[in-house]
Amino acid sequence: MVIKRNHPESGKSGIALIGSVIVDELVPLLELGQLSYVDAAEFVSEQELKGEHPTFSVGGMALNVAVDLSKMGKGYRIAVFGKVGEDQQADLIRSTLFTHHIDHHGLVVTPKYETSRTEVLHIRMANGSIDRIFRHVLGAMGSFNENDLRLEDLSSYKIAAFGYGLLLPQLDLIDEVYGTKLGKLLADVQRMSVMTALDFVSPNQENMFKFMRYKKSLPFVDICCINEDQACALTEKNDPGAACMSLVDDFGVKISAVHCGAKGPNFTYSKEIGLISQPNYIVPESEYKGNAGAGDAFFAGFLHGIHRQWPIERATQFAAAAAAVSLGDASCTGAMRDEKYILEYAENRKMRS
Repeated sequence: MVIKRNHPESGKSGIALIGSVIVDELVPLLELGQLSYVDAAEFVSEQELKGEHPTFSVGGMALNVAVDLSKMGKGYRIAVFGKVGEDQQADLIRSTLFTHHIDHHGLVVTPKYETSRTEVLHIRMANGSIDRIFRHVLGAMGSFNENDLRLEDLSSYKIAAFGYGLLLPQLDLIDEVYGTKLGKLLADVQRMSVMTALDFVSPNQENMFKFMRYKKSLPFVDICCINEDQACALTEKNDPGAACMSLVDDFGVKISAVHCGAKGPNFTYSKEIGLISQPNYIVPESEYKGNAGAGDAFFAGFLHGIHRQWPIERATQFAAAAAAVSLGDASCTGAMRDEKYILEYAENRKMRS
């Protein structure tokens, strides 16, 4: 079956983020063997019995990328489409979107499920290092499906970014023609002359079979922005640069971007431009607070550059700088700055050799 790919219309503007809307519950550092009192504050003062003091922040691709884009000083529409429950977590999400002037009318509300959330537990290991445990409640996003999204609501946007693949159970389901239900949505959006973008959570051995379904979905992706492990697994290439090229040459993506963690470098590729290698920026220890959300920051920076119609080289450099800036706060989006700051950062900071 041949699917015609339309070119985005020049009159379209804005970026729609479709998918994971999550509230992260960040539990304070725990020591191995420690007894932790979850609800002590409900009964006695902290002097009597010290309890946990979790903090809450929004997370997930749609929220993280939307907030980052807003902070960049967009000058264009940003909207989030997803599904939430009828609870305080949903109120936090709407409040965050309102604060950052992000359209939230695409949020579907269900009384049946709670808003999706992730408990993030920080554990000090025996060797003194700190590791994290993630406990995810699928909640409302576990039921998010193609019927929760009106395609006509996306038709006026320049870019529609979907994610995370592998964390959208109803859209990860198999489709014989398009690979996945999400692949069918990507194809439908392309037919409206809207650029499509896609990101994933990293697979494990248990869900690798679902990840492989997305090979048939990739021809309907204009911008695939994923990490090196995901790119190498999908393409069965050992080198991230080769994997970046393979996403385009072998699987039909239009533009691929592969971000490669702290060491880098990062890669972008299109048939018109060829392979671009972008080193990471050196972040001083005094400016490093955590790497949560760095991949989403790279994705946001790259989408911003593509929307601005910058050359891919400039969009890639901007994305790398945005990821570096994001490391300045423990939360996913707290450190993000405006476009001017990020451009100056890219111009003046040193990169890894």
